[in-house]
Amino acid sequence: MQTNSKPGLADLKRLRQKAQAADTPVPARPRKKRRNASDKKSGEGAPPPESGDAGAGPETATEPLTAEDKALFRQAVKSARPLAPTNRAILPPVPAASAPILKQRRQAAAGAEAAVPAPISDLYASPRLAPDASHFVQAGYGPDLLKKLAKGKWPIGASLDLHGATLDEARLRMDGFLRSCLQHGIRCVRIVHGKGHGSRNNAPVLKETVRRWLTQLEDVMAYAECDERDGGAGAVQVLLRADEEPGS
Repeated sequence: MQTNSKPGLADLKRLRQKAQAADTPVPARPRKKRRNASDKKSGEGAPPPESGDAGAGPETATEPLTAEDKALFRQAVKSARPLAPTNRAILPPVPAASAPILKQRRQAAAGAEAAVPAPISDLYASPRLAPDASHFVQAGYGPDLLKKLAKGKWPIGASLDLHGATLDEARLRMDGFLRSCLQHGIRCVRIVHGKGHGSRNNAPVLKETVRRWLTQLEDVMAYAECDERDGGAGAVQVLLRADEEPGS
């Protein structure tokens, strides 16, 4: 009689029993704790998926965490909260200050007071000014002072060129120039104002106005037109006051 060669359920059962007897006993997997509705919503108390659960990542070489390690981790991070937003804004660079403000800052950093131009008039001239405005001597000094100035007793220690400046610009620049020379003890200076040929209607406005200004400054002892080699009628050499005896 021909027997059926296909294995039956009894054969499969015997094979399973033999495999279980040969393998090392594996502890039964603990049953998962059922979560209530509140646990599902908050996500608290949900155990992480086991290595054999569906959807688990690929196996790694590291040892799986034990239940004790997982409990310690949950205990350590249970009070963690997301960082609050800082609400920081990235501001654009501060624009550069205007030229007058930068000048005041430089003077303040150098310990110098902000320069304030002396109150002088554009039209007034001292009666001691020569009719052609070629020279001037402050009250209390004689003509010998001009002779010494013309002969070069006091060499020119600094020079200021006002070519192309407006009256307002020239006033500020000349005031700052003379202040600096006085602070550094420079006695004789040259101021170049030009001959006025490039002015409107060929009128030497800057030349005449600068010379009127000089007659109103008490720190100016005298001035005289320069030699041709130093500017001629387009410049003056100015003698400034110092802590010395008059005429020295």
